[in-house]
Amino acid sequence: MGLEKFYSTVRKQFGVDKEQMKEEVKEEVTEELRQELGQEISYIEAQLKEYEQLVAEVNHLLSTMRKDRIEKRSQGQEIKMEEMNEDLQPLKSKLRELEKSMQKRLNEGKAFS
Repeated sequence: MGLEKFYSTVRKQFGVDKEQMKEEVKEEVTEELRQELGQEISYIEAQLKEYEQLVAEVNHLLSTMRKDRIEKRSQGQEIKMEEMNEDLQPLKSKLRELEKSMQKRLNEGKAFS
């Protein structure tokens, strides 16, 4: 009830509409949050792009491996996992880096909480 009386007094004194006040406060809060969370959003977007690139590379590698497997089968040769391991190393390395970066960011976030 006290808040309604406050709004009523403000409207009478300043001629400000309750909805207008709410909208102004909402805009201010939104802008403050946008500024505070902007860096976090940028980091998440960068990590997402890196992840998407990694997924594209994995898909390309899987496609290439599938194609090689089909070709070798048609030639009667066997595919050895050791041959594929060399191709997977750069992707495994990138995945480890991404995981470390995300874990570090997560730990930093917990430290601020």
